[in-house]
Amino acid sequence: FFGQAQPQAGEASPGPAAAASMSAPELIQRMEAAQRDLRSLTADFVQTSRVKLFKQEMRSTGRLLYERAGQTRLRWEYLQPDPSTMLMVGDKATLRMGNLPPQVFDTARDPNLRAIFVQLRLWLGAGSFSDGSSGSGSAAEYDMRVGGAPGRPALVLLPKAGTVLGKTFARVELHLDGRSWQLNRLLLVEQSGDEKEIIFSR
Repeated sequence: FFGQAQPQAGEASPGPAAAASMSAPELIQRMEAAQRDLRSLTADFVQTSRVKLFKQEMRSTGRLLYERAGQTRLRWEYLQPDPSTMLMVGDKATLRMGNLPPQVFDTARDPNLRAIFVQLRLWLGAGSFSDGSSGSGSAAEYDMRVGGAPGRPALVLLPKAGTVLGKTFARVELHLDGRSWQLNRLLLVEQSGDEKEIIFSR
């Protein structure tokens, strides 16, 4: 699920047109084969947020806990500098920040929020790009291309205009370890030009 090889933080992201030796369906097949037997995992992450307007970088660290047995459970915890936790179980998401009362979101009642959470789970390995189990069908959500560099392939997702994701994101890149075919870097590029880069390690 999460490979060991990591690019350096701040490394320029390969563009969607970067040449690769396989098609997007072939790359997806390798990704999903690597994730097929996954039932649970724990991973640390470093997130770097870049604000285009102010040319600023903000760095956060945290931990991801994931369970696939029964209802999918995803716990996304920021440890530094501002502790917070998002726990997603089925259609419910609970956000806890410091001493504030927890906020509970029901994605079954909010189609826009549901679309975002479904795709987040998909990017992290819960579901399939190829069989429509992402909830709405990936072909309807994205144009897909292969990018990256030798030994570090990337699946580049270009959200289509008019979709929920297309309103927020210009590009999503899933960078993989070329030996394990597991995710080790996630890049989210917003329509505003702001970016979030998340590098995972076990």
